[in-house]
Amino acid sequence: MKFFKKISAVFKAYDYTDKVVTALALAVFLLMIAKMMIFPYGFFNFGVSNLYTEGIVSKNGIQNLNPLFVEYNETDRDISRLLFSGLMKYDPEKGAITEDMASLTINELKTEYTFVMKNNLKWSDGEDVTADDVYFTFHDVVLNPNFQNEILKTNFSNVSVEKVDAKTIKFKLQKPNIFFATSLTLGILPKHILKDVDPALLLQNAFNKSPVGTGHYMISDSIESFPDGRMQVTLTKNPYYYVDKSNIENIRFISYPTMDQLVAQMNSVNGVVKITGEYIKKFQGNPRFELIPYELPQYTAVFMNMDKPLIGKNKNVRLALQKAVDKEKLIGEFVDKIPVDTPLMELNQKDWVYQASIQQAEGALKDAGFKYPSGGKVRITDKGEELKLNMIVRLYDDGTYQYEETKKVVSFLKSAWESVGFKIDVQFLAQDAFKSKISSRDYDLVLAGQSLGYNLDTYSYWHSTQGNSNGQNLSNYKSFSVDTLIEDIRSVFDAEKRAVTLKKLAEQIKTDVPAVFLYRPVYYYASDKKISGINMGGLVFPSDRFGRIGLWKFLR
Repeated sequence: MKFFKKISAVFKAYDYTDKVVTALALAVFLLMIAKMMIFPYGFFNFGVSNLYTEGIVSKNGIQNLNPLFVEYNETDRDISRLLFSGLMKYDPEKGAITEDMASLTINELKTEYTFVMKNNLKWSDGEDVTADDVYFTFHDVVLNPNFQNEILKTNFSNVSVEKVDAKTIKFKLQKPNIFFATSLTLGILPKHILKDVDPALLLQNAFNKSPVGTGHYMISDSIESFPDGRMQVTLTKNPYYYVDKSNIENIRFISYPTMDQLVAQMNSVNGVVKITGEYIKKFQGNPRFELIPYELPQYTAVFMNMDKPLIGKNKNVRLALQKAVDKEKLIGEFVDKIPVDTPLMELNQKDWVYQASIQQAEGALKDAGFKYPSGGKVRITDKGEELKLNMIVRLYDDGTYQYEETKKVVSFLKSAWESVGFKIDVQFLAQDAFKSKISSRDYDLVLAGQSLGYNLDTYSYWHSTQGNSNGQNLSNYKSFSVDTLIEDIRSVFDAEKRAVTLKKLAEQIKTDVPAVFLYRPVYYYASDKKISGINMGGLVFPSDRFGRIGLWKFLR
């Protein structure tokens, strides 16, 4: 009380002007404190109107908004999708790649792609966009030997780029590739800003934190970091965007290191992307939100290393591993999984159902010469060799949903296989150790997920050239007929012929059993119902939700 009496006495001693200034300063200070206490994540931001705030979980936060470096960080991909645009774009409504900043003409041989830029294209800083920017992006950066993105370099390794005139650019392929147009969804970079930057150093350039693009939005407030690991960035409408301008003036992204942190502050956001597992119920329990389910072309499987003699030379062992797993029972333990029986996401999974059968699993092992020793639980050969396999699994942070999910799946698989006579040794490995084992193919079995991307291309995962340390063919699966089918799919532009070839490919993989396909995830988007027009259908990446952002509107 004495303290407040002293403050009151000092205040009474002020003249009128000093009292007004002090009162205003105090009011502003109290408003700031109230804002920080009630809306610490900026849900209401003074001076920012028509603001939509979206929460994202990302352990790495917001790192690099340059479209040439967003493959491994979904938060970066989401934000970059709104800042940049390309020659082509993915249209989730059509489920297809369509024209964006340019009109496309393809020659009869399907080896030349000629683009003519649209009129009045501008960067978010007002500069004109020309074919020079496109040539710079692909020829000077992506095809530069020192460019630090091997995936993009590989995608364009057999492609030449030619600038025809100020509005025309041409790409030449050595052979037809139906999936090439997908590569041209890559965001274009501004030559007038980056022309003097060494491609080898682009990954570290300041442009990546505050870029200039041609997308729906541009950065208005720079990336902020907070002591608890949160990061945020605010975007505002790009006044120079050329089509389907959004009705949402400002979008704020807040990244949280964990979903638990986001859930604790769910009332500070309008939307949350990629909700899974136990967190589904937490959002369902909040009347502010409605949940919109969606699926992506992803699957989780156990890949069998065909270079290991016990697996590669004995189809009955692979068949027993497959038949012993009751997927319906496994999926019944989760609320966000649906079964997968073929890696070809274009096909109806219901047409490729594998029926689990303990009896068939045991019969296959018996036919392979594995029998139980007297009183034993692990099958052996006539030479006394045990039916023993090791499986490597990525170890996630303890307490996370990925950690709990993986432990549950591994426990189920191990129990199923050991029930028919296998001995399974499981190694949970940290990320670097897991990658090292993958690269050296030092495993019998590996539990892993794969994402097919826009073109649903299986080349990277099932073509024989992608085995061993060269690629992502985790089964080291080698089949001349499969290679031929995969290559045919890439060169066939006729839809009916493509469908026939896809079915042949699925049949061959089904026959050879190089993996046990388990499930694909179901995700949820939480919306607080203040925005209309949100549609999660047809997504390939979560960032595709912004493909229809021109239809989003605040409900008044």
